[in-house]
Amino acid sequence: MKSFFRFWNELRRRNVPKGIISYVIFSWVLLQVISVLGSIITVPTWFGKTVLISLLVIFPFYLIFSWFYDITASGIIKTLTIEGKINEDHTAAIGKRLNVFILVFLFLAVVLLAVDRFRLTSEVTTGKNEQLAYNSIAVLPFNDLSYKKNQSYFADGLAEELLNYLSRIPEMHVISRTSAFSFKGTNLDIPSIAKKLKVNYILEGSVRTQDSVVRVSVKLVDTKKDQNLWVQSWDKDLRNIFKIQNEIAEVVAKNMELRLRAKDIPKVKEAKARAYKLYLKARHKYQNSNGGEGLLWVEEQLKNSLAIDSTYAPAWALLGKTYHSQNNYGLIEAAEGHKLSSSASLRALKEDSTYAFTYSTLATIAIDYEKDIGQAERWVNKGLKMEPNNSNLIYSASEVAFLMGESEKAIKLNKRAILLDPINSFNYFVITNNYYYAEQYDDVIKSAKETIKLDPDGDVIYGTYAMALIKLKRYDEALEIINKEPLEGFQLHIRAIIYHIQGKRTESEEQILKLTKKHQLSYSYQIALTYAAIGNREKMYDWLDMAYNYQDLGLAELTVEPYFKPYREEQRFKTFVKKIGWKYE
Repeated sequence: MKSFFRFWNELRRRNVPKGIISYVIFSWVLLQVISVLGSIITVPTWFGKTVLISLLVIFPFYLIFSWFYDITASGIIKTLTIEGKINEDHTAAIGKRLNVFILVFLFLAVVLLAVDRFRLTSEVTTGKNEQLAYNSIAVLPFNDLSYKKNQSYFADGLAEELLNYLSRIPEMHVISRTSAFSFKGTNLDIPSIAKKLKVNYILEGSVRTQDSVVRVSVKLVDTKKDQNLWVQSWDKDLRNIFKIQNEIAEVVAKNMELRLRAKDIPKVKEAKARAYKLYLKARHKYQNSNGGEGLLWVEEQLKNSLAIDSTYAPAWALLGKTYHSQNNYGLIEAAEGHKLSSSASLRALKEDSTYAFTYSTLATIAIDYEKDIGQAERWVNKGLKMEPNNSNLIYSASEVAFLMGESEKAIKLNKRAILLDPINSFNYFVITNNYYYAEQYDDVIKSAKETIKLDPDGDVIYGTYAMALIKLKRYDEALEIINKEPLEGFQLHIRAIIYHIQGKRTESEEQILKLTKKHQLSYSYQIALTYAAIGNREKMYDWLDMAYNYQDLGLAELTVEPYFKPYREEQRFKTFVKKIGWKYE
């Protein structure tokens, strides 16, 4: 024990402990500088790794060096001794200088922590994340190279499966399906696609199937250098398709130089080959169907898939979503839609509690059928904890925030969704609505224009655009815009408001009369809103009751719609809101 204390005292006299502390603090500050700079000027991940490894390798040599030598203002000198003993005055002076060094670098460490915290806060606020942008990738739809060109569903499905599983890697920024697949059938080159999607990597490939054999070819492109990082092909039995997906995910992560452990890369959930093909067919049809009979076909294919493999959670989850869509299109009653979609979604959760898509559907069920915002929020939070970059869950989270009256939070989530899905008009449509509910009318106009640019034939967006113009007292512009709205009900509703404000009462009443005669079943909420805007309180309440009887989904907007703001403190209004039955806890 005495020998240990003698050794420790000798280390102290030679300032070795202070030297170690100085080295550790210096190393940490250096790595933090690289991290902060990496978020600003895109420093490659390998550079930080190289510096860290170098610091670790140098450390033992530094220990030896600090025993025999001192760093002074005059340079590096051998530790001074007097008759074989350490010069106490000299070592005390060196110790003081090391103390100053440690304090200075501790101060720098605190400053860097503050800068990093500010940077992260800014990313959350603006919906931007530069580090994610560096690790950004788009998975393009795979080409169908089969002889009959009848395997598009399989090629698209395989690409989408890879997209979904790559998006589960926290460090990876994966462009959502809508934007990535929007280039299908175009002749746009890779650099142009990368520029539009703002990504640094693109994964593209092709699929050819024959009987039970599948050939998959994949290419990973570094879009900044415009060069292939990795090209590989597989010829395997269809039942090995899941192993191929796992291999692709691992190689992509490795080539993108992500700091990942093996467990951070998700493993594809396997299913029986025949069941999987039926599931891909059903999903392809669901995504390319306009409702109606197509949804019944999707239901049949999913049931056939589950009859072969009843443990495959994605098939159950899609079945739950399909039942909800069937209700929206009037193919089944609301009560049946609630029962069937809930049952299928909960079964998906039972089979695989890590499949995030299920949580998004369950949140939708909680909102549309149960009016339970608190439960919807719990479902969303569970899903986001597992997959923070899942675009479906981010949209559900923004819907929950909107229903809770948290417009600013909803807008932040919308911005995040746009980052993940930059050319999806729906994302701009949603943020346009949330700007409107937040009464940020100039932003409404900007995002509405972007929405229309991406989808000039879209409906409702012209109505929201016109309502913002009315709030800004730009009535002639509002009339010009609303004339472009495809839905007549919205045209009549908004023209009635504009004409009333302009003093054209007869024209306003004509619009309302036509609206109530032709569209009262589908537009009862808008009729109530019209009367709210023109100040007819009694008729407003009458039509709110009508909307309640018709189960008009527009009532979800009641507590955030700016035109209802003057009525919110009235007891009659509060009683009606309570009658709707929204639950927030």
